[in-house]
Amino acid sequence: MATYELMQIPRLAALVRDDRGRHPERGRGTCASRLCTLVVAVALPIVAGACVSAADPTQPLVPSTLNGALADVAHPALDWAAAFFSGANIVTLPIVPTRCPFESTSQFFVCSPLSGGGLTLNQRFTLLDAGAGKQVAFDAKTTTNLHLENSVAGIWKDTLTVDGQQVLDLAGLGTSRHTLNGSSLTLTSSSNPATPGQPTNTERKTTIVNLVLPVVAAGAPTAWPLSGTIDTRSRSITADGDTAVFIATMRFDGSSIVSLTFTVAGGLQSCRVNLANMPPGQLGCLASPTPPLGTDAVPRAKPTLR
Repeated sequence: MATYELMQIPRLAALVRDDRGRHPERGRGTCASRLCTLVVAVALPIVAGACVSAADPTQPLVPSTLNGALADVAHPALDWAAAFFSGANIVTLPIVPTRCPFESTSQFFVCSPLSGGGLTLNQRFTLLDAGAGKQVAFDAKTTTNLHLENSVAGIWKDTLTVDGQQVLDLAGLGTSRHTLNGSSLTLTSSSNPATPGQPTNTERKTTIVNLVLPVVAAGAPTAWPLSGTIDTRSRSITADGDTAVFIATMRFDGSSIVSLTFTVAGGLQSCRVNLANMPPGQLGCLASPTPPLGTDAVPRAKPTLR
């Protein structure tokens, strides 16, 4: 089994752009994850005496690829939800297709496990056509949906037991806008050396509803969800029976600046916050809605094979 160092703490603070609008990691002329704004030139046929209509906005403007679909299910907008699901503030890079050979028995592409800090992440996905039929390979013309299943389990740094499952469904492949829905459930139990045998048990849930992701051209800046919500909530119970509840809901409208509602002492607080400028591992009304530029950009850490 391949062993990776999973990246701890969400990459939220790294999702900024330089003074040319590029992500610091993607400014080398490529954009493997397609998390960018559309920059294309469209050549329209000219027919003498004819009127050429505008392009159909429902048609894809860039090629549909498996790498692009896998990048969408690891979109920067999902970092908080991914870290929440992990139980230990861990997110991973997009799936590399070569890690995931097709398994004829299950009809899934089963990925080699990733591990780090005592946790193991298992991933598998399936490709579907318009009739929900499973496919043995990605086809730019006929693949319309991607279904991904993630599971994480283990003991994080000897103190936190984690057991979680996540399902993500990406629809609209082959069009100019993809739609993501999903949910997860993670159970954790944390121990304190000072009070052995008195764990705090926590139930974590995430729900992603109709997150609309525009398809963008390679080399362009991050394209944030046009609409949709991500809801994360948890309930913790101590050995003494004390209960703590946390809820955070993000609503997207086309940029990294989202409407956030979350629990605070005595009730709920709402604000507009820039996810691209949020301090690592934090979520709240803390950061300026204006993203930093140029030298303020913080490159994102990468997992390394050991």
